[in-house]
Amino acid sequence: MINNSTYYPTPKHLIIKMVCKLKNKPQTILEPSAGKGDIIDHLTDGYRYQYRNIHAIEKDETLQATLRGKGVKVIDSDFLTFAGPDKYDAIIANPPFDEGDKHLLKAIDIMYCGEIVFLLNAETIRNPYTNTRKVLVHKLSELNAEIEYIPDAFLTAERRTKVEIALVYINIERQVEDDLFKGVTDTASDTSETIEPDHEIQTKNNIKNMVDDYNRVVKVGTETLLGYYRNYNHIGEFIQLKENGDEGNLYYHDSATLTQLMQDKLNGFLRDVRKHYWSEVLELKPVTDRLTSHKRDLFYHQVEKQTYMDFTEYNIRSFILNIIDGYEQTLTDAVVALFDEMSKKYAWDDNNEFEKNIHYFNGWKTNKAFFVNEKVVIPYYHFWDVWGSGVSNGKWKVNYQDTSRLHDIDLVMNYFDGRAYYTSIIDALGSAFEREQTRKVLSTFFEISVFKKGTLHLTFRDENIRRRFNIAACKGKGWLPQDYGAKPFTQLPYDEQAVVESFEGKKSYSQNVGKSIFNLTDLHRNLLAA
Repeated sequence: MINNSTYYPTPKHLIIKMVCKLKNKPQTILEPSAGKGDIIDHLTDGYRYQYRNIHAIEKDETLQATLRGKGVKVIDSDFLTFAGPDKYDAIIANPPFDEGDKHLLKAIDIMYCGEIVFLLNAETIRNPYTNTRKVLVHKLSELNAEIEYIPDAFLTAERRTKVEIALVYINIERQVEDDLFKGVTDTASDTSETIEPDHEIQTKNNIKNMVDDYNRVVKVGTETLLGYYRNYNHIGEFIQLKENGDEGNLYYHDSATLTQLMQDKLNGFLRDVRKHYWSEVLELKPVTDRLTSHKRDLFYHQVEKQTYMDFTEYNIRSFILNIIDGYEQTLTDAVVALFDEMSKKYAWDDNNEFEKNIHYFNGWKTNKAFFVNEKVVIPYYHFWDVWGSGVSNGKWKVNYQDTSRLHDIDLVMNYFDGRAYYTSIIDALGSAFEREQTRKVLSTFFEISVFKKGTLHLTFRDENIRRRFNIAACKGKGWLPQDYGAKPFTQLPYDEQAVVESFEGKKSYSQNVGKSIFNLTDLHRNLLAA
């Protein structure tokens, strides 16, 4: 008997249709809201050798126990608050019908490169009356999602309903750059069976201590596994390293088979350890202060694919140097991405409120150019602690799911300022919400107002930062000449003079000729000293 009112097990015919949508033979799969594991059962039973690395998320404790009893790796209980670093090749789900829009938006947010297959109540797409539904419809159009409507899909299900279903397929394709790991050539070597004298690592906040700790974990773990398998014929009958049924209740006597089992287990352990410690590199200040959320996603995606990279001081320093060497292009990419978010004309906006974010000008070689105005209005999709209510314990509260987006805004603004420290949007809002203030909140770069209708108003406090932000973005998009601001106005060709006049005017341009767009000097000095 099913006691969970939001749980509708996926019928077999729908599972088959969902799995058939997968085109790219994913190696890592996540199923949020996994229920008792019907989709996972189909993947592991019907495609045993193709789909082996599957993780699940499930809120219901009884269903969690069912999943674990099947050997499924349950990594979290609530998908909407999931913040794990793992990147998946595919996310496949039949979420609760009343929260399908939020679950699919979350899947889109965390999917860096891969496939998404979701079942939704068809009304979620056909009747977008809430902000989250409107955003979802916009996203689906933007991502060229395939949507198949299926009536009466649950009439013969374990739990029946007449709800019409929308089967959604999204393939997010990104070209994975290798700029972050250029020159990282050390590969992991065989681990010695000897262990150096035990020692405690006092801190993990510098590279040498991180590498020392990594080497200690590798040696201790390797010795533990080798010790177990060396004595397998004595203890294997009583103690088994069972995971996802890979050993089951078998007892190995053949040394060749046992050796292969040991090697597989040890290699898996080493890959997991390297992945863990490479992820910790992201917490080093010279890295966190440089990488936007997009670059962090790129990092995680590459680490997933390149666990052969050894965790050495040389490799880590090469990685950080790659960030510094390619820093200006990273800045430009981040500025253009934020510009697109601030200037985008959202299709679901009925009042054209977001149209006010931009001002058109006659761009260089184009008549479709624009720049960001003094006040910017952006939507928050899942900004608060409780979806849709905006209130937690009687007060507003910033939800972690929007923190990366807001962090990126401050990070980009500081590209033009170069401060070692600043009051972020997140910190400013956190303090203001404690005072129950939602209007005219001051961070270093913005005056902020929050509205329950689902919008965040950011007003630039420094006109010079806004000017340079617009120049960097418009140069990045090809709307301004690459040498914009390098020559006096009188030396510019007529067509470029016209662009200057429509963009900022001759007076402003002349006052800033020859000045840098990014404050790289202060940025590098502050970050390298960190």
